[in-house]
Amino acid sequence: MNKTLIVLILAVILLSWNFIFTKPKIELTDPAKVLQGLSQSIKYKLAVKKYWKENKSLPDAETWEKQGSKIEVDISKSLVKSIEVGVDGPGAVTVHFMNKETIQLEKDIEGTKIVLIPEAKGERLVWSCNGTMDKQYLPKKCQ
Repeated sequence: MNKTLIVLILAVILLSWNFIFTKPKIELTDPAKVLQGLSQSIKYKLAVKKYWKENKSLPDAETWEKQGSKIEVDISKSLVKSIEVGVDGPGAVTVHFMNKETIQLEKDIEGTKIVLIPEAKGERLVWSCNGTMDKQYLPKKCQ
């Protein structure tokens, strides 16, 4: 075989290797970064739903604290500062956001929040939401 063909084959193998075995870096949009943090609230929503099914009422902040509902979520890699239940209404899950140097956003979200609000409709809870952050970061349901 001639040297040109061998070099060409090696180049194809090298490019194929890089394409197959290296992960492309996916850059999230700013709204996706906020939604990623908001996904941390899922365990809280499930816990509120469980409480509602067992007690036929939604917990306020004091009741939630008294029952000792500790939910473990890793917020270290998200824009979430804290998550509370019952502060903004019975059963409401409030997600507080903060700026982080490691996760850059175009606009400031320090001190903003998204509130997930449950409403009993027959045998199920229906969730709505609102928030205090810039409209471009809010989920469509919250705008």
